[in-house]
Amino acid sequence: MDRRYSLMYLALIGLVASILACNAPEQVTPVPQAPPPTMTPYVPVTLSPQETVLPPLTEPPQETAPPPPTKPPTKPPTETLLPTPTQWFPPTYTPTPEVTQLAATPTLTTPVSTGPLDFSKPTMLDHWQPLSDGEYECKIILDITGGAPPYTVHHDLDVFTTSETNPAIIFTARGCGGLVHTIIVESADGQSVKHEYWIPPPWCQ
Repeated sequence: MDRRYSLMYLALIGLVASILACNAPEQVTPVPQAPPPTMTPYVPVTLSPQETVLPPLTEPPQETAPPPPTKPPTKPPTETLLPTPTQWFPPTYTPTPEVTQLAATPTLTTPVSTGPLDFSKPTMLDHWQPLSDGEYECKIILDITGGAPPYTVHHDLDVFTTSETNPAIIFTARGCGGLVHTIIVESADGQSVKHEYWIPPPWCQ
């Protein structure tokens, strides 16, 4: 009986030992790893003064044959002419005197008076004629004596200059009213004469 219990006890111990052996963590053998690669530090390359960078290769320029030399045109020899004796001494210049022309001063002539200036006072028309618009053309001939021509004749507001001693005054009139006007004659010697006249219109008589 004791032997039986002993065997069971041993079997129980073996079972427990196997269980413990199964649950124990497995030991992992570490795998050796390769060391990381070492990095080589960058060292800049410096060229020596003798070393130069060569430019990229290009095609060499094609050589062209130089043009043939041209001969300069030859000039015929020029003859050296000796100056004539008159060319050695230039002619002397003699300036001609300038002639100053005297400005001709106009001679002022004073008009010669022939006596006291006067003219006859008109008493009638020397000529008249009807016009198409109901007016009449009238003419008076003066008889100037004395004074000096030219004469300046004023007939109211009409003015004219003449050298005649018998100038004609021409004007127009209308209706049957009397012809009343003023005549002034001035001569070149400074004299002046004034006359007023009244003439009845002949076309109404």
